[in-house]
Amino acid sequence: MEIYLVRHGETVENNLRILQGHLPGRLTEQGRQQVRTTAEELARSGVSFSRIVTSDLKRATDSAQLIADRLLLPVEKLRLLRERDWGTYTGMTISEAAARYHQNGRWNFPDGSAERDEDISARAALALKTLRTRYADETLVVVTHGLLARHLIAAHRGGSFREVQPLENAEVRRLVLGQPS
Repeated sequence: MEIYLVRHGETVENNLRILQGHLPGRLTEQGRQQVRTTAEELARSGVSFSRIVTSDLKRATDSAQLIADRLLLPVEKLRLLRERDWGTYTGMTISEAAARYHQNGRWNFPDGSAERDEDISARAALALKTLRTRYADETLVVVTHGLLARHLIAAHRGGSFREVQPLENAEVRRLVLGQPS
């Protein structure tokens, strides 16, 4: 099984450096163009994709639809592919949140409403297992979010997301997964 992991296109909120979390997110025109370029590259790759599986958040589904329009593929939503839930900190600027809640390379949210790194890692591992089980012999385009993509790659490699280089908007990374056990 192969997964072509794609981060959604640039959003208005990315430009404002906002913790989007589960907010829908609005693709910018540049973001739409980034995704169209990625779709064209995927089309020229010669790979026979079977479907697109995407996060259910609007910025990802909009990106997935742009790819689907070019590749003529069905799109399925998978909630497990959502970005980190920032809880009550959703909508806060990254700098504001970091000044208050980021120490020693880790987020520390005193009210416990934000999803912890360990929880995202577990969700990413479950997402990979779900994809392997549902689509064992397929080649997928999976559209998701920057942090969740890093956790997916880390789960696949058996390491930490901190060891995974961040993805640019509309960047593609390829994963080859074994069969479910």
